[in-house]
Amino acid sequence: MYNKRLTGTMVALAFIVPVLHGCSSNPFKFVDNAYVGTWHIDTSRVSVSISVDAGNAADLQIFLPFVTENYQNLRILLKEPHTIRVAGSTREDPYSGSYSLVFSSGNVYTSSYKLVRNILFLAFYDNSGTRFTIPCQADGNTLQIVYSTPYMRALIRDYIEDHFTDQADYYLSVFSSISVTIEGLSVYNTRTRDSAGQYVQP
Repeated sequence: MYNKRLTGTMVALAFIVPVLHGCSSNPFKFVDNAYVGTWHIDTSRVSVSISVDAGNAADLQIFLPFVTENYQNLRILLKEPHTIRVAGSTREDPYSGSYSLVFSSGNVYTSSYKLVRNILFLAFYDNSGTRFTIPCQADGNTLQIVYSTPYMRALIRDYIEDHFTDQADYYLSVFSSISVTIEGLSVYNTRTRDSAGQYVQP
């Protein structure tokens, strides 16, 4: 399961960026203070919120019990990667750098980030290999990844295809017929620096 999802999934849209909290600073200082280091997921602070906007009553009677029964499994999907490592920005471009995602399977995915207006944009990929961008925000102690409805719809679609093979067409048909707002949140804690300036586990 996690091997298939090695590089993550969908996109968090620009409208969610204002809800993320951070401080403003020059790029060098902000990246150094807020992002650089190793981030470990706080599984107790992973959440999924779902509200139904519209849909056929019969379809809703199928979808809502499905979500209730599978809610904890959907949360589990947001608990990957377990670790995010962010390297310092490049000397040539203070708005870019590198990161790696470490999964519970032991697999590691490495890519580059782009810092725009103090939001760290990571490149993720869905199961079909389509590239998407997910924004993160950090305050030096915690890093939050907010997943928008397009991401979560894709996550549920992939989950249905992976775990309900015989009923996938049926569930996907129901899912596509309703309008829902689905959002997810993963929170990561970072290491802190010791007196010598080295990162240590809190």
